[in-house]
Amino acid sequence: MKKVASIGIFPFVSVAAALYLYLYFFKGWMVFYLHHVMETIRGIDYIVIGLTALFIYLIGIQLIEWKFSKKLTIIIYVLYFACLIFLLFGKASHVQGASFQTFDFILPFLEGNLRVITLGNIILFMPIGFLFYQLRFIPALILALCLIFTVEGLQFIFSLGYFDTGDIFLNVFGIMLGYLLIQMNLVIFKHMHLVKSQ
Repeated sequence: MKKVASIGIFPFVSVAAALYLYLYFFKGWMVFYLHHVMETIRGIDYIVIGLTALFIYLIGIQLIEWKFSKKLTIIIYVLYFACLIFLLFGKASHVQGASFQTFDFILPFLEGNLRVITLGNIILFMPIGFLFYQLRFIPALILALCLIFTVEGLQFIFSLGYFDTGDIFLNVFGIMLGYLLIQMNLVIFKHMHLVKSQ
């Protein structure tokens, strides 16, 4: 049954999920941040949908079988970091500035504006938190802060946008949310393993 799901059903589920994510999340985010890329690269929509479907499929088949392949995980993360670097440093904004209004996103979010941008800034960084699973909470938080401060600093230096404390908060929140989710999964997995061994 698992093989039928992973070979026959899950590819269609992955494509459907990728289409949904693109239409309701990624497209708005890309229009806001990467409009120049969308105008210059033909078929960028299909590339994004295809990569998203591939991500979902590779992660999904491992979750279905509850069997994690190091090779597949490495492939997933290589693709993920390549996309992330492109999204973070592929902007042609030629804007340099700083914004220290950390929680300015809250009111627009509650009013229904910038929801895609806000959620994107959280969800996009969650996979990094999965990599911190061996760390305790405080070292993971410090590492997340250092990483995001570096990204925002580089964007400022190379005139790729604002050094924005709001983005720092959301990105670090996303990383730590991923960290907490993986910690919860590890606790559940250990509990299930103990129950089986009794």
